[in-house]
Amino acid sequence: MIYGRPVVGGYGKFMRLKPKGLNNIYTATVNAFVVGTQEAAKRMQKVGGGAVVTMSSTGNLIYIENYAGHGTNKAAVEAMSRYAAVELGEMNIRVNAVSGGPIDTDALKAFTNYEEVKAETIKRSALDRMGQPNDIAGAVYFLCTDEASWITGQTIVVDGGTTFR
Repeated sequence: MIYGRPVVGGYGKFMRLKPKGLNNIYTATVNAFVVGTQEAAKRMQKVGGGAVVTMSSTGNLIYIENYAGHGTNKAAVEAMSRYAAVELGEMNIRVNAVSGGPIDTDALKAFTNYEEVKAETIKRSALDRMGQPNDIAGAVYFLCTDEASWITGQTIVVDGGTTFR
């Protein structure tokens, strides 16, 4: 099973990462994307197409302490979504990713340094605030609409400007 402590096993400094923790994260991110998208594509093909949106993290773009295991697996998810976009395009299926910066969720609140992460995010954000779940949901929704019908194989970064500041 991939939940709780085994997935958390991928958090930590680079020199403390263990293969089991990294494999658990890979299963929960990359493998889950592949298997889920394959199943969705079978159904979408029957109805003439559709849109797949996977979740990523800006932790694959910038250094986040103790995030090496997760950040590198999110980079793999983004790469896999580009491959899927090319191969599923002939079925009229678009595949994109949304890469979120720190979002104020229960998952983030579980970080032992949550208050520090929150303060740093607000400081780095060009919008002087923490990201909210609706910020990510809006980008995901957009990528599923007809207005995004020419967008595929892309990663939309939703981070309040935290990765360029």
